[in-house]
Amino acid sequence: MLPVERGIEIVLSLAKEKNREDRMAAEFVPLRDSISRILREDVCCDADSPPFDKSVRDGFAVRSEDVTAIPATLKVIGESRAGAGASVEVRRGECCEIMTGAPLPKGADAVVMVEHTERPAADSVRVLKTVRENEGLLRRAAEAREGERVLEAGRRIGLADLGLLATVGKAAVKVSQKPQVAIIATGDELVEVQERPQPAQIRNSNSYTLYAQALEAGASPMLYGIARDNLDDLRNKIRKGLEHDVLIVSGGVSMGKYDLVENVFAECGVQVLFDKIAMKPGKPTVFGYHERAYVFGLPGNPVSTIVSFHMFVRPLIRSLLKAREIQPEILDARLETPAKCDPARESIVPAHVRFEGGGYWISSAVWKGSSDLVGLARANALIMIPRREGTLQAGETARFLALE
Repeated sequence: MLPVERGIEIVLSLAKEKNREDRMAAEFVPLRDSISRILREDVCCDADSPPFDKSVRDGFAVRSEDVTAIPATLKVIGESRAGAGASVEVRRGECCEIMTGAPLPKGADAVVMVEHTERPAADSVRVLKTVRENEGLLRRAAEAREGERVLEAGRRIGLADLGLLATVGKAAVKVSQKPQVAIIATGDELVEVQERPQPAQIRNSNSYTLYAQALEAGASPMLYGIARDNLDDLRNKIRKGLEHDVLIVSGGVSMGKYDLVENVFAECGVQVLFDKIAMKPGKPTVFGYHERAYVFGLPGNPVSTIVSFHMFVRPLIRSLLKAREIQPEILDARLETPAKCDPARESIVPAHVRFEGGGYWISSAVWKGSSDLVGLARANALIMIPRREGTLQAGETARFLALE
C-alpha cells in the first residue's frame, strides 16, 4: 500500500505532466460570474487608490495646528461631499465641513469627527478634541499606486477580490476554464434519492457529496447516475465518463465478487498507477489515466468517498485550474483525548475541534465506521492520526483538516 503522501505526489506529478499543453485554457467571464474562479492573470491598479486625499469620517477638515488648544472655534467656509469636492482653500482659523469619502480641500491636513464638535452658528464650529496631522483621512495612493499589482494569477477570487476587480475596472475577468468531471455511483443496492429503499437497498448519497465537492473545488460536475454491478452497464457509463477531463467512479473497487470497476478500467485502456492507499478510511482508492481523462475509483462507503476525494481528487482539480493553493490547509491542534494509531494505515477520521486560549483543541468524534454519515455530519474536522505503533496521548499535537 502506498503512503498517503506518495499517492498525492503521484496524482500531482501526472497532472503536471499531462497538463503541459495547458488544456484547461483561460477564458473571460463577466465580473459578476467570477466569484470563486481561479484568476489567470495578474491584476494591477489602473489608477492611484484612493485617487485623491479623502476623508474617512463625517466631520470638519481642519488645519491640525488650529486645534492644538481646545475648545477652538473655526469659521466654516464650505462643504465637501462624496462626488462633489469643495473649491475652497482652508486657511488659518477656518475649516470645511466634509463627508466620508469626500475629497480633502486644499490647506487642510486632518479631519475632526462631527461627534467631537458643536455648531454655535451655521458659519462656525467649536472643536472639542485635538487631532494630529493626517488623522481622519486617507492620502492619495495610500492603498495602492497606479500600476501596482494587487491580485496574482492563481488566486481563488473571493468577495473582497470581486470588489477590487470592480474598483480597477475589470468588467471581464480572465479565469481558468472549469474541468469537466463525470460522476458515476455503482452498486445493485443503490436507489435514487426520491425512491423508498427496499430491504437490502440504500439511497445513493455518493453522487451528491461528490457533486458538491467537485463544485467547491472549482470543477463543472456531471452526474451519470447509478451503474449496476454488471459489465455492460459499467462499460457503457465508464466509456461515456472517459470523454470528460476527470472521471470519478464510487464503489466497485474492493476485492468482492461484484467489484468489477477495475476490470472495466482495464478493458477501456485505463492505466492504473495505484489501487491501494495506506489510509483509513479509503484504502481501495484507485487512480489512473486514459488518453485525456484522469480516472479515480473511490471506495463506496460514503465517508471513505468524501475523505478520498478530499485527499486526492481535489488537489488534482486545483492543479488543473492552476490554483496557487492546491492542497487543503492542514492545521495543528492539541489532543483532548488519546487517539490510537494504526501501524498499517494513516487514519483520517471525523473529529470535533474548538479554538480556545489561542490554539485549537481536538478530539475524535463518535462514529461507527466508513458508512456513518451521521457521525461525520456531527463532526467539524477530520483528524489525521499518523501511521505508527502506539497511541497519541492527550496534550500531544495532531494535524487536522477543517470541514466548516
